[in-house]
Amino acid sequence: MKTRIFVLFISILAWVGCDRREIPTYNTGNHYIEFERATTDSTIFTFIYHPNNDYYELPIAVKIAGDEAGRDLTYSIAVDEEFTTAESKHYSLMPETMIFRQGMFHDTCYVCLNKTDDLSSRSVRLVLRLVATSDLPVGKLENSVAVIQFSNTVARPDWWNSDVETYYLGSYSQKKFLLFLEVTEADLTGASVSEIRAAALLFKRYLLDHVGEPETIDEDGHPMTVPVLGLEEL
Repeated sequence: MKTRIFVLFISILAWVGCDRREIPTYNTGNHYIEFERATTDSTIFTFIYHPNNDYYELPIAVKIAGDEAGRDLTYSIAVDEEFTTAESKHYSLMPETMIFRQGMFHDTCYVCLNKTDDLSSRSVRLVLRLVATSDLPVGKLENSVAVIQFSNTVARPDWWNSDVETYYLGSYSQKKFLLFLEVTEADLTGASVSEIRAAALLFKRYLLDHVGEPETIDEDGHPMTVPVLGLEEL
């Protein structure tokens, strides 16, 4: 996934690079609009974490680079049709222009992602591009595009890494992950160690209370186990 995003990033930069705008300097009293996250930090979203939602308003963080503005400033975000695979049914557009309030350096806008039936079998990509306005030209190229991959499919989340596997939740399986979500309703993206431990203990308590039941038998035919320390050992 990281490799594909990087290749996409290079393609976008090559396309945007045709626009020979000046390199922004931030000590001239000017203001520039940028996404908080670089393009290579793609947002990956799945409705699996939100089974009761027909749509989800995904926050997109933006910032002003440069000196503090003494008035409200308008900014604009557009869908990059060339690199977007999502169809119009998959998302709802934000307002054509939005407002950065006077004195603020950070803002959050929202794009509405729609849970359509086809997202249960595929992932789509939405590419958003900052558009210069009379108030705010676009800043650094690497922070001018936001890439959102979204679906309603099950995939091993990035947070279920080697540390989580070794110390908290054990080996990953799709069945185990779905049961974990059902029991804890926890998305551990960016979670602290204490939050991960708390969710793992909650899941462990459930497994202890339902030993031998079909839902706690993993895909390999063995009972689900978790290595997190605490409660009665499994």
